[in-house]
Amino acid sequence: MHIPNNFMIGTSSSAWQIEGTAGKKSGQESWAELFYQSDPTRWHDQIGPEIASDFYHHYKEDIQTMADAGMNTFRFTIQWSRLMKDPFQAELDQDGVSFYKDVIHTIKVCGMRPIISLEHWDIPAVFFKKYEGWVSRELVGLYIRYVEKALDLFHEDVELWFAFTEPNIPIDNGYIKKIWYPFVHDPKKAYQAHFHKILATAKAVHVAKKYPHIKMGAMVHMTPIYAASNEIRDCQAAYYADLFEVRLYLDAYLKGEIPDEIFTELEKNQCLFAYDFNDLKEIRDNPVDILGIDYYFPIRVKARESEYTGPFSPKKYYEDYLWPQREFNADRGWEIYPRAILDIGMRIKNDYGNKDWFISENGIGIENEGRFRNAEGQIEDTYRIDFIKRHLQYTLQAKEAGCACHGYLIWSFVDNLSAINAFKNRYGLLELDLSSRKRIPKRSLLWLQEILKKREI
Repeated sequence: MHIPNNFMIGTSSSAWQIEGTAGKKSGQESWAELFYQSDPTRWHDQIGPEIASDFYHHYKEDIQTMADAGMNTFRFTIQWSRLMKDPFQAELDQDGVSFYKDVIHTIKVCGMRPIISLEHWDIPAVFFKKYEGWVSRELVGLYIRYVEKALDLFHEDVELWFAFTEPNIPIDNGYIKKIWYPFVHDPKKAYQAHFHKILATAKAVHVAKKYPHIKMGAMVHMTPIYAASNEIRDCQAAYYADLFEVRLYLDAYLKGEIPDEIFTELEKNQCLFAYDFNDLKEIRDNPVDILGIDYYFPIRVKARESEYTGPFSPKKYYEDYLWPQREFNADRGWEIYPRAILDIGMRIKNDYGNKDWFISENGIGIENEGRFRNAEGQIEDTYRIDFIKRHLQYTLQAKEAGCACHGYLIWSFVDNLSAINAFKNRYGLLELDLSSRKRIPKRSLLWLQEILKKREI
């Protein structure tokens, strides 16, 4: 399969997962630091975000390595708390401004395309302490002032912007599943936060219209829903799983509307968010320009076999289903199903007007990768090569089928920190030595370099 020359191929990252806290001042802590400090014992080997992959000190080397491998795109995140000296007043931190300016400059000098995400969960920690994060409407206004500053600073050098990456993940994990900070199950707060992020995205799109040469999008954590069977109860379970896990954001971002059933079901369960009709008009008038798809695994569901009890959760409508033929990454606990990328593309084409999109994250995390080290000291990650190859092939198939698909970005270029799991599961094309922060190419990086030279897979 041919890889078109204008097709984006590269990697994605998140500021708090790679940068470390070097260069930040007192008061510039983010959600990640607050999360870790709340209970370090929750995190694997008690490793937190202090050093991460130390991208702060290695960014020139890292970006050059990506370019040398033939990549043409790098998506990174501006960390709100690093860019702002005072996030309440949107007062810039000049050291943070200089850092991100040089990151962008380095990407472009290396012949690559910079893509910026404005929020990958890591809001300033002070907003949790004062406003309870995105639960509060105050965050919408504060966020838009940050967006205005960032666009004003960098719009001349960056054309592709994304208001949020995976906006639902910290909310669902923090307020529904109770596994991330602030560790509560409060669905009313969860859906209020979801709504505020949807509204904030629409406002960010509106701000971006000031600059006609740029596009403002959003990156969603896409988990395609598959029913266990064609039986009506399983299909109904899949319908509601899709409603809450996919359409809540996808309809809002691409159609400019929140599904009517969301309002109905949330009101029925006493957890409908506060809003006014001007909010709904703003969402309707400002759909995103482009969609990023972060795809890792599908969700397979069946009808509930027992009644759901407890505070509201989408699990009220379905139970998880283990497909007997599934391929499975036992280290991460996720199903491997590359075909879903084609299904996603066809859905966007058929149901959402063939909006522009690309795979903004896709990768595989493996525990204890040292067991695959060869005699020369290199990790022979043939499983990662196989994973990327098959997912990239389905991405190219989607493009060939007429989907408006523009690229495929791998998570990630170097082993990075994850919430709670820290460095337990490794995702990188480059191995990270935790003692020295030295980067060591894995076999997958060399393989990627080979296919990008040929432009075919």
